[in-house]
Amino acid sequence: MMKLQQQIRDAFPTHPVPPADAVVENTYCVEHLLELLAGRPWDVPSVRDYRCCDDGFSLLTTVGLHYYLPGYLTAELVDPETADTIAESITFAMNRRSQFKSQRMDALGALLTRPQRAAIRDWLLQYEPEIGIDKHLRGSLMTVADWDSKADLGSG
Repeated sequence: MMKLQQQIRDAFPTHPVPPADAVVENTYCVEHLLELLAGRPWDVPSVRDYRCCDDGFSLLTTVGLHYYLPGYLTAELVDPETADTIAESITFAMNRRSQFKSQRMDALGALLTRPQRAAIRDWLLQYEPEIGIDKHLRGSLMTVADWDSKADLGSG
């Protein structure tokens, strides 16, 4: 698990930290995201902070999701009990079962580097034995494969 944490840390830089208005959607009910995540390096918020912000998969911008996703991934690795449903939130968000999620995942995929995609894939594969292969995990792995395919074609 430490190796995967290091892989995530190596793949996702902590600086520069994007400005708050670039990471949180301009909508209501986002105060907790602004307080606990925005303006902070992704490795600073606690597991509890990330658990309190599990709605970030809908309320963070694509830039925000790209920047804070490694924090969510790491939170689940560091303390799965406190992280609670973060892993399920990740796989649910990455499963392209609606047009909104599909467009969002395409935009996220365009921001990810090859090492970042590999770290996400490896996290999903590490998580699989805990829950078995369910439709959300399968869909998430398909999303990563789609990102790789588009990157290989030079379109993302």
